Amino acid sequence: MARSDQLARVGVSPDTWTAFRQAALAQGISVAAYLGRLVEAEVARRQDNAIAGVSLELNQADQALVALAEVRASIDELDGVAGRLARSATAHGGSWKDVGSSLRVSAEQARSAYHRRPE
Repeated sequence: MARSDQLARVGVSPDTWTAFRQAALAQGISVAAYLGRLVEAEVARRQDNAIAGVSLELNQADQALVALAEVRASIDELDGVAGRLARSATAHGGSWKDVGSSLRVSAEQARSAYHRRPE
């Protein structure tokens, strides 16, 4: 019979564990409940991507290609977010130099990547 309560050791520094315990206490929940929430959230996050559906029976090259496609999709999604934030920053008075600095690229690269051209 499977157990409904799983136990695990957590390999973190004492300072990290203390900070984690403080975060749980600040929410008024036990460390076990807080850790359980984190585990459930991570499992849910991973179920929503293509990697979760990869059969371990596939050869390693095919597994890697599926993972690579998922990473590319994530990069594209984040790039879309970066573009919206860059345009918002400039619309509210920020310069492309500021945007470029935040992205660690030149102002010209930032503008070229994220400035929305009139259609």
